[in-house]
Order: sequence, then C-alpha cells, then structure tokens
Amino acid sequence: MSLFFNFGEKIPEFDFRVINEREARASAGIMFLLGILSLFSVFTLRTLIWAEFFSITFILEFIVRMFINPKYAPYMLLGSFFVTNQKPEWVQAKPKKFAWFLGLILGATMTYYIIFDVISLVRLSICFVCLTLLFLESAFGICLGCLMYKQLQIKLNRCPGGVCEVLRDKKPVFKRFMLLGFFIISFVLIYLLLEYVKYADIINVIIVDE
Repeated sequence: MSLFFNFGEKIPEFDFRVINEREARASAGIMFLLGILSLFSVFTLRTLIWAEFFSITFILEFIVRMFINPKYAPYMLLGSFFVTNQKPEWVQAKPKKFAWFLGLILGATMTYYIIFDVISLVRLSICFVCLTLLFLESAFGICLGCLMYKQLQIKLNRCPGGVCEVLRDKKPVFKRFMLLGFFIISFVLIYLLLEYVKYADIINVIIVDE
C-alpha cells in the first residue's frame, strides 16, 4: 500500500524522492492544449460544457497527484505514454509537490465556481493563470511554483531546469529584455494602427452613406 500512496519515486542514485520532469512537462502540454480547446469552445460554440469538463479533470488530476501518487494521475499517465522512449529527467519531488499544491488550490477554487454556477471575472482569470502556468512548464520548462519554493528553502537538489543551482556565470539579459520589449511594443503599435485603419474605413463609409 505504501508503494501506491507515495509522492515521487525512489531512485538508487538519489537520497531523495524524484519526479520524471519529462512526464510532468508532457502532461502540462496536454492539459494546456485541452484548456485552450475548451476556451475556444466557450468563445466560438458559446458553451461551457467542455470548459467545465476540463476544470473537473484538472482538479481530479491534482487530487490524485497530491494524495495518491503522481504517476497514477490521468494526465501524467497519458504524458508518460508520449515520452516512453525518452531518457527520464529526474528532479526533486519537493518543489513539484509545492507547485502542484498551488495547482490544487486553483483547481479547488475553479470547482467552487462550477458547482455554484458563478460566472465572474475571477473565474476567467483563474483559468488564464492555470493556462499560463501550464504553457510555461510545457514550452520552456519553467516551474513557477518550484521557483517560489526555492525562495522558501535554503538548499535544494535537481530542480527543473536547474533553477535551484547557483549560477555563478550569469550572462547579461538586459539587452534581451530590451529587444523583447521592442518587439512587444512594435506589435501593439501595429495592432492599434490596423484597428484604427479598420474603424476609420467604417466611419468613412458611414459618412459617405449619409
């Protein structure tokens, strides 16, 4: 029974429990995809059925991860199927446990809104927060919950992406942020310009008709 109810796996080369980061990222990618599709159904099909279904599976996923065993969680099982032939990337389980506990809180809050059928900006915001966290983990291997856990601890081992290790040779990133900011501002300005042109044409048509 203790083999079933465990958080993380015991690997001989480590003296702490670990999680396969490849499976975690794969499951995050699957959840992100399904979450985007459920949002798409809300804004195009005008139905909440798929969004509510995804929210329910989301909370069930994290309940199994936290209180039973992550490797038996549905999305983790599905993710493990896609990375079967990949070499496991073992990371310490504690930061993941903290991060997934935050996911459990978000899922529980979402479940409250579903049960009582409350449509609010908070509900939509939680959904976008969850999708953002899933995207960061699946696309870039960035576990924000693990980073938060790092701030609460003195020493950790083998965090996702090596974020817990002290990097002595840090490359300057100011120029990268400046370049990224330039692209974002340019995109926003171009978008606003196109919107102005579109509405300007509509206004001119109305004036001509009158």
